[in-house]
Amino acid sequence: MGKTSTVSSWLCCPCRCLFCGLLSCIFSVVATILVIAGVVVLALYLLFRPHLIQATIASADLADFTLTPSTWILRYNLSVALSVRNPNSRIAIHYQSVVAEAYYQGQSFARADHPDFYQDTGETTVVPLAFAGDHPLEGGVAAAGFRKEAIDHASFSVDIKLSAKMKLKVWAFRVPGPKPKVDCPLMLHRRNASASAPAGDGQPEFHPIECRVWF
Repeated sequence: MGKTSTVSSWLCCPCRCLFCGLLSCIFSVVATILVIAGVVVLALYLLFRPHLIQATIASADLADFTLTPSTWILRYNLSVALSVRNPNSRIAIHYQSVVAEAYYQGQSFARADHPDFYQDTGETTVVPLAFAGDHPLEGGVAAAGFRKEAIDHASFSVDIKLSAKMKLKVWAFRVPGPKPKVDCPLMLHRRNASASAPAGDGQPEFHPIECRVWF
């Protein structure tokens, strides 16, 4: 009898009942908020059907790409036309803080800033990028990779990476968007260095390269 009475008193303790009721109330409110938020997100997705931007290297010209043998200084002159398309039919995009970097053998050797630009729905913008100058390559592995590519097929594996901040325009509202990252792996032939050779002589035709886009 004593033990049963103690258990009964413990279960019916007013403080415990109050705590259980408060906890149940909090869980109910949180669950309701999550359900409402999920419904709103689903409704907005179905309404606007957001899509990732699409990026393509439309053209590229590698006028100079040479490495000094003793100091491993990479001299480069590279121009790229990056075509960016906004496939959304209800969302316009304002790109800000647009930065492009060129990589070789995993090392960043050049950077180019591009002015902010605006894309309406379904619009395509060509972003011209120019890299020129010199930069040291670190480590003998990168220099060995350069020599191998120069000897084997006279073409070089260059990565163009672009990042930016987005502001999305939905109807009359502007809201912060995700920060896209664009990665464009290229295999580029160095332009014929002979002054007497016509422009494009002996150079393989460049085919547009699709880039990888993620957030």
